Parts: sequence; structure tokens; C-alpha cells
Amino acid sequence: MEALILAAGFATRLYPLTENRAKSLLEVAGRPAVEHILESLFPLKKHGLERIVILSNDRYLDDFRQTLTGPYPVSVVIEGNGVSTEEGKKGAVGDMALGARLMTPGVPFFILAGDNLFDFHLTAAYHGFQQLGESKPLILLYRLESVEEAGMYNNVGLDEAGRLLSFEEKPAAPTSPLFATCIYLFPPDIVDDLDEYERQGWDPDKAGNFIKWLAKRRDAYTLEMPGQWFDIGSVEVLAAADAHFRRTQ
Repeated sequence: MEALILAAGFATRLYPLTENRAKSLLEVAGRPAVEHILESLFPLKKHGLERIVILSNDRYLDDFRQTLTGPYPVSVVIEGNGVSTEEGKKGAVGDMALGARLMTPGVPFFILAGDNLFDFHLTAAYHGFQQLGESKPLILLYRLESVEEAGMYNNVGLDEAGRLLSFEEKPAAPTSPLFATCIYLFPPDIVDDLDEYERQGWDPDKAGNFIKWLAKRRDAYTLEMPGQWFDIGSVEVLAAADAHFRRTQ
């Protein structure tokens, strides 16, 4: 098993904090934010996790390599996506496709957004993936405090087994507080789906666009995760994540 952390965005909404610093390297509870994601993955070593790839844009590639020096219990590799400016960005799905091609063929892998911080245990996700025979995509869900908040994220439609039936990005009238995070556990052949998505010319910008497309193509399942989750998209959420991890570390 491997993992891919997507950290190649330019985070212009957080300027000036991210004018000269990658969002995933902003400090949360005294450490780079991405190190909290790494810490969540390390317990999976006993379940076969061998390598984590962090995908950066080229502008911040050296910063990642100079900051994340370890030592770590599993191999942590930092790769660039060949993009140096906001105008040239590949989009989340474009980075997912590139990163998936960096994974070892035949090995299942996590994909995690480098700005999604959480305190739930990924071992539960791995066990859920095992129950699916390690052959079906697994999308992790989070439950917000109110239905209205889901309008900032997405809405999902599920069957009784947790299979994804529908997906709506930033719904105008959300119907559930449950939404899909950008944390996935994928079988190795997802790389073929990502390649096909790109060949068909679909929007590469948001990861949810791919998940919506994927659910129409093959069975994809979901798992609701308990705990706290933060999407570091504003100074306020960054401060909330900092306070939470200071309390719990």
C-alpha cells in the first residue's frame, strides 16, 4: 500500500500567508500542516504501507524537501508536478492522475488533499477497503453540524450499503450534512479511470468532478469517519485547526 498527498496548489485565497509559502507547509500546532497528515498515515505501516509521495508544484518543491527531512517510519518522497505558476496549474484531478502514475503498479493507494486535516483513524478506512476486496474505490465521508454547511462542499446520494449513487458539487440546496472529503483509498486500476477521464476532456479542476464521473462508471463505496476534519481554506479555519491540534497533541 502507498499514499499520495496532493500539495501542488497555490492557495491564492490565503494570500498573503501563502504568497511565498505552500499552504501545506503553514504551521499548525507548531508543525507544518502536512506533517499531521503524515502522522495519520504512519500507523498503516503495520498494514503494509511502504511509501508516501507528496506532490508539490515546482515553485515550492525545494521548500518541501528542505522542511520535511524526517526521519520517518516509512519512505516519504517529494515530487514536483512540473508547474511553477497559478496559470499553469493542472487542477486537482490533473494532479491526481499524475500522482497515480507515480504509484507502484499493482499496489492500492490513498489519495489525500494536502489541506484536509483530520483526527480520525485511517486504519478504519483500510479495514473498510479490505471488506470490499481491495477492488473498489472507497471515499471517506464527514458529517457536518448542519445541512446548510454542506453547500460549501458537496452532497452525496448513497444506497443502504454505502455505495455512491450521486454526487453534487456545492449544492444550492443541500439535503444532508454528510459530504465526501478529498480522502480516498483506491485500487491500483484507478489509474486507468483517471487516464480515461483526462482523455475524455472532463474538467480537471476539482476532485469531486472525478468522483461524480467515477460513480457512473463503476461501483464506488463510502465510509463515514468520526472525529474532526478541517479544510484549510481560510485564516479562520487554519486558526481552528491550530487550536484543535494544540489541544489534542
